[in-house]
Amino acid sequence: MRGSKLWTCVFHFIFFGLIAERALAGPPLTTIQDVIYKADGTRFNGVAYIEWKTFQTSTQVPIATQSLTIAIVDGNLRVRLVPTTNASSGAYYYVRYHSDGRIQFSETWAVPPSTPAVNLAAVRVAVGQQTGGGTLPPAGLEIADITGLSSELAARPVRGLGYASSRAIRTGATGALEAVTGNLTDCVRVDGTSSVCSSGGGGYTGPGFVDREVPSGVVDGVNTVFALSDTPSPASSLELVLNGLVLSSGVDYTLSANSITMLTASTPRTGDVFRASFRTASGSNPTSAAGGALTGTYPNPQIAAGVVSNNNISDVAGIVESKLALNFPTHTSANDPSAGEKAALSGTAGAPSASNKFVTTSDSRLTDARTPTGHPLLSGQHADTTAAVVTRGDLIVGQGSTPSWTKLSLGAAGRCLTSNGVDAIWNNCLYTGFQPGAIPFVNSAGNLSENTFQLRWDSSGRKLSVGSSLTDGTLNVQDQGAATSVIVRSGVSQSGVSLQRWQDASGADMARIDSEGTLVSPALQAISGTVRAPWRDTGMVADPVSRVDGDAWFNSTAKARKSQQAGQTHTTPQAICAEVGTANSFTSLAVVASCNIPGGLLQTGDRLEVLVDAEQVGTAVPWTIAAQWGSAQMMQRSFGSGDSMFALRAQAVLYSSGSTLSSQHFNATGATLTNLVSATDPYQAGLSITVSGSVGQTGAGSNVIVRNLTVIRYPAQNN
Repeated sequence: MRGSKLWTCVFHFIFFGLIAERALAGPPLTTIQDVIYKADGTRFNGVAYIEWKTFQTSTQVPIATQSLTIAIVDGNLRVRLVPTTNASSGAYYYVRYHSDGRIQFSETWAVPPSTPAVNLAAVRVAVGQQTGGGTLPPAGLEIADITGLSSELAARPVRGLGYASSRAIRTGATGALEAVTGNLTDCVRVDGTSSVCSSGGGGYTGPGFVDREVPSGVVDGVNTVFALSDTPSPASSLELVLNGLVLSSGVDYTLSANSITMLTASTPRTGDVFRASFRTASGSNPTSAAGGALTGTYPNPQIAAGVVSNNNISDVAGIVESKLALNFPTHTSANDPSAGEKAALSGTAGAPSASNKFVTTSDSRLTDARTPTGHPLLSGQHADTTAAVVTRGDLIVGQGSTPSWTKLSLGAAGRCLTSNGVDAIWNNCLYTGFQPGAIPFVNSAGNLSENTFQLRWDSSGRKLSVGSSLTDGTLNVQDQGAATSVIVRSGVSQSGVSLQRWQDASGADMARIDSEGTLVSPALQAISGTVRAPWRDTGMVADPVSRVDGDAWFNSTAKARKSQQAGQTHTTPQAICAEVGTANSFTSLAVVASCNIPGGLLQTGDRLEVLVDAEQVGTAVPWTIAAQWGSAQMMQRSFGSGDSMFALRAQAVLYSSGSTLSSQHFNATGATLTNLVSATDPYQAGLSITVSGSVGQTGAGSNVIVRNLTVIRYPAQNN
């Protein structure tokens, strides 16, 4: 009996252990892995949202309703999921692909059991195709299919029966959104009711506003006290503007009630524009004294005396004098024509006389039979001229306190002389005695002038000089006293017309600058100098959107020069280092060559090539050489006294968290060894590549020498 009980206990222990093991074991998983592209050939970047409902696996493991978010980077999708094709009824996955701020597309997956990874083609199913347990996937999601969506929608306000567009909205008794009733000009209260907007009673009683008021008071540069139509409330709401400048309280003025006292330095002067804007305690009409163009008190001020004048009354206003209630006559009748004069204005007969002054020229009896006789311009027939003989090129001007027409002629030293010999200022008159090659211009005094040392035209050589008298080119522009500058600005209608064009003798364009700044030339030559490089490209953080074959640019993010060929972007390799090392004759390893790479140069996806050539010279002894990538050792190798030469060919592939270093190194006898290591040095901050060497015997006349260390970078480029 005791033995039977013992076996019973052992049986139950093993049985429950198996059950516990089964309970702890997870369901089998299938790996779905693939690369997703967009229609233009670029790789998809975004997020995949994977959702499923509760089901049971083929091993009766329950899978609860849940969702999963998977990042898709550079087109790479990889996820492990429980198979559904052999699961319970209704088992499938609904997948939505999200990118650029919206869902791009969705699909249904039926995942089969598989040990190796499967691609998307193996799991995608069409609408209507059977999935796990023979259930058809839905043609689309309903609100109830998304967990929590119904409760979220129920918590939001809905439209009520009184909802209307283009109206203020309030919440009704049931919490639904309804439009506020009333006229469009009514005011709406907090409780959603509306009424006519007004300044008293049950209407609006808030603050009033006064905009750009002219404060009352004389603006003469002496008066410093001005009054406003009402008291600003609050006082800080007052904004005083003098000639467009906002004044400061306490600095430019002080305010007491509605009275403004200006400080001396800010006192308005005659002709100044003085305006005030402020808020009042009530929106009702002001009750204080009026000012400016008004007199009396508000709310019924009057127009001040002298404000309205004849200039304010339009000729077509139709207002007669009696309506203006003028206190003075508008004109005197002293100069009114007599009855006979008025008759003469109508064309009546009569000889002009003291009593008949207004005979019109239309009277047939009025004639002027004098026949004009020929005479010189400056002759005695004119009382306002100085007699002189006028010849071609002379200038006739008016001179004297009582102006008289006078002939000016060129005198000595290029001065203009009047006919009576009195000198006039030479640059105040027009003259014909310009120096050869002079180009007349108006000087700072507004007079015609010349300066052949600064502005000259060589007519025979067809050469123009600006800023000097040198005519050594068709156009010579220079400034001895300031910076020389030539500006060519495009016009508003420049469009595709070039700003400048250089042509050969036949008129064909050799080079041009287009209106958008593009220089087009068959060849360019830049000359290096001690101060700057012959070519500088400041670069851009991203590649140009529009690219054609032959384009070249510098990408400042990738720290690489790029070009376009055959419709594809290519990067240019960079020789970071190519240098001769030093020698070491000691038995301890010492750096004999190094290449320092600055921070910010290396990028994820770059590939570097490291080339080392070294020798052991002098007395043949054993020797050692090693190569280091930051803190990681790429290789170390020792040679016997018969091996005198060494070569290393290594590559570094950079990824986000480190580098993979692969190398081959061999000696003169042909023995080749390889190394493959990983490095976690943060290359983005810069690092050093070093080569160290040592000899096996000190003082034997032996040295380890690096003949050359070369490091070449191949920048990353996705195509």
